[in-house]
Amino acid sequence: QINLWLKTLSSITDPSTNDYAFLTREKKLIIDNNQIISSTINQTDSMIIDIINRNMITKVMFTFETHSQSIYALKAMPISSLLNNENILEQLDLTDISPDDCLFVLKETNEQVLTKDDLQKSVGTYSTIENESIHFQISISVQITKYDDKEQIKIPIPNRNLTIEQLLNLTEKSIDVYKYLATYDTNIILNSNETLSNLNKTQFILVKKNETCLVSIKKSNDLQLADTNDEENEKFQRFTVFATIANVNKENQLDILHQYLLYSNDFVPSTDIQLTSLKSESPIQFRVIDQNLPVTVSIENGEERKSIQFNCSLSITMERLCAIACQIFCVNEAYYRLAMNDDTEPGDDISLEEIDKNMTEVQFKMISTASLHCSIMYSNQNVSLPCHHDTPIEIIVKETLQKLHMSKDDMNLYELITLDDDRTQIGFDLSVNDIKELLSIDSTTISLELKKKDE
Repeated sequence: QINLWLKTLSSITDPSTNDYAFLTREKKLIIDNNQIISSTINQTDSMIIDIINRNMITKVMFTFETHSQSIYALKAMPISSLLNNENILEQLDLTDISPDDCLFVLKETNEQVLTKDDLQKSVGTYSTIENESIHFQISISVQITKYDDKEQIKIPIPNRNLTIEQLLNLTEKSIDVYKYLATYDTNIILNSNETLSNLNKTQFILVKKNETCLVSIKKSNDLQLADTNDEENEKFQRFTVFATIANVNKENQLDILHQYLLYSNDFVPSTDIQLTSLKSESPIQFRVIDQNLPVTVSIENGEERKSIQFNCSLSITMERLCAIACQIFCVNEAYYRLAMNDDTEPGDDISLEEIDKNMTEVQFKMISTASLHCSIMYSNQNVSLPCHHDTPIEIIVKETLQKLHMSKDDMNLYELITLDDDRTQIGFDLSVNDIKELLSIDSTTISLELKKKDE
């Protein structure tokens, strides 16, 4: 033991060994007097232990839920470095929580929550009474991000027995509007009865119902999904609309080298495609297959400077490929067709097999057939939509809301106004040509603003 070893040193006779404390020089940790020497060091490495006066240290007690742990710490060390002692987090059952997500609550002063500036102060700042320990209660800082406006909500949690429903109430947002919490890593919507203790997570996303979608996943042949048994052929899950295929794969523990999600029975979306592109049906239905489809198709949308990729069979037609591309890009199929890189345009009923029966990869680009475009500004976002002279404005508004992941059913909550000095309100019963004549616009692009009526 450290204290017994110290007494064997003939050079130390005065003062008493009880007036000393033992400090590891590298990690600045105080060693308990009764601690076995071999337990403090790595058997293959040497360690320097400094002997210091006990007046330089103070006792600090940590509590979290039903767990507690006491240590001695240098009075001069910053409070923020206390949790660098891995043993503390282990004893408090917080090994799955980052020290950065832990809040210090000083129990002796009306449960004061220490700020970032407070954490840079020395431990001795709060050691006001000699020989009395400092008591810190640890709370977990839960961070919730509202998806619609990116507002950050931080909530201190003294224990993890809270349910998701209780956590939702602590956000102080209308639970009738913001109904769900989703995880950061897979974007899956959490059950309201789920407890934080089962999740081991501190970051969540707050979403409205229309910012979510229901997903159905079916087994194929002898494949087995995680958390299903022989009697279950299908499982349902709710995700955020901005979740990707990769999120769905991860949540369902799919082997991405041997398992693939087949959509609409004819193509496998790439892992970066968002569910919002597929939510024309509810639930979004996938089937797990054990072999990818043979042809990798890449399609570029020059208007949006984006490209997509998916896999399909050789029997698929150009018409179907165009429909898939328009669905994923969230654009109106009536205004686009596909062309190959050399600008040739195979007929709608031509299949990939008829183009080249040995192909494994192919690239196309989208060609717009629209004579006009509407540029709609909403908040800090801009949406460009193709249209014709006779396109109803109502259709333009619905497509804009769809692009912005907002409910088309709420269309009557918005108004469309011109961007000129007059700020003229545009009726939804007009056509694109009506607006061109009303505003005497010669350009092929009509610029308008969409805003909520009460703003």
